[in-house]
Amino acid sequence: MKKQKNAQLGEMNPKVDYAFKLIFGNKEYPEITKSLLNSIISLPDGQKIVDVTIANPNIDRRYKDDKYSIMDIFAVTNNNILINIEMQMINRDDMIPRTLHYMSRIIAGQLKSGKNYSSLKQTICINFVDFDLFDGNKYAHNEFSYRTARGDLLTNLSQIHFIELPKAEKGGIIENEMLQKWVKFLNNPSSEEVKMFSSEYLEIGEAKKILSIARLKNKIRDLYYAREDARREKASWEEHKKNFVKNLLEKSKTEGRREGLAEGSHAAKLETARNFLQMGLSKEQVAQGTGLSLEEIQKL
Repeated sequence: MKKQKNAQLGEMNPKVDYAFKLIFGNKEYPEITKSLLNSIISLPDGQKIVDVTIANPNIDRRYKDDKYSIMDIFAVTNNNILINIEMQMINRDDMIPRTLHYMSRIIAGQLKSGKNYSSLKQTICINFVDFDLFDGNKYAHNEFSYRTARGDLLTNLSQIHFIELPKAEKGGIIENEMLQKWVKFLNNPSSEEVKMFSSEYLEIGEAKKILSIARLKNKIRDLYYAREDARREKASWEEHKKNFVKNLLEKSKTEGRREGLAEGSHAAKLETARNFLQMGLSKEQVAQGTGLSLEEIQKL
């Protein structure tokens, strides 16, 4: 009965951070990570990443809520490139500034006492997002670096990639053929198309095997579903928070109109600001949402 029950389990979703790290942050399968990185990163003179070390190989088993998961996978290549790979399934409307914060932390962390700036290594942040990030952009894979308005490169020390998974399914352009295959795997590892090319592309075949084996191991499966449940709860809360904020804004506008007095409108804004602060929004976000000044919000 136990074997039959396990056999009927659906394939794990590789976009859930636990499964994602099990595949691409697994020190026993560096060829998988290497294949993914070479499909994303273009090195000069046709160079390739020939070796990669997972710097944070352990999957933390103490937590099931995703608050601890700051960086999913941190890797170092044979040519001393520092790479942060993240899978983000929930749109918190802060993906770009959060990525810049992570990157700046990695760069600053290299400068130990006595080292000079010329010792800085190239840092690349790769973000897979399960939502549309750039409206009006036909590309599902976008690369950003420091360039002039004319397109001249300032430095190759930093590079940021965003891969929008839903946009790829809707025809968004991914120019690298191997990355196209990896994105199809992430979006639907059980599809007939993925089954067909997984025998040709060995690394993708290995990734499918990891998912299949993992779902049959009780401990791994339980941790995966705990993470999936936590993600769903988080997504539900984010949606609830957005609706709550929207309703509070509408309520404050309605009450302000009803009272017809500046004092009444201002009181409604103050009450809305208090509610926003209790929900954990930053003072800057509250100021933007209510129209109040930072000084007024700080007094609350």
